[in-house]
Amino acid sequence: MVSKKIPRSDFVISIIKEVLKKRGVVQSQEDLCFHVLDILKKIDKKYVLSPRRVKELVIKIPNVKIKAKTKKIPKMTKLEKCPVCYKKVNKIYGKNLLNKKIHIGYICKRCGYTTDLESFTPMKYLFVLKSSNKKSN
Repeated sequence: MVSKKIPRSDFVISIIKEVLKKRGVVQSQEDLCFHVLDILKKIDKKYVLSPRRVKELVIKIPNVKIKAKTKKIPKMTKLEKCPVCYKKVNKIYGKNLLNKKIHIGYICKRCGYTTDLESFTPMKYLFVLKSSNKKSN
């Protein structure tokens, strides 16, 4: 049986920053995990890392913007937690033609995720280094 090692969070965060500084934009959490794991494996072949853990660590980095590409869901359910960072979401309100306040979507104050009342299931994440002008490869 092959033993596995879980790298420290601060170490993974430093590698995530390195990858994003080099690439500027990464097109998915799987792609970001692949690039980070590639560097980790050069240090120790026993290191393991999941795409979900990478996303959870990226949320802690203030100069990285996470954009969620969503898919439409036909059945509306109440959204209470952000599907990106798992924090509480706030309702977004607008006014209709009769000038009445109506619920039109949700927003997460922590990561900036927004959605209307139909499309709130993320299917892909885009990671962008805010201070970088590099384009994706």
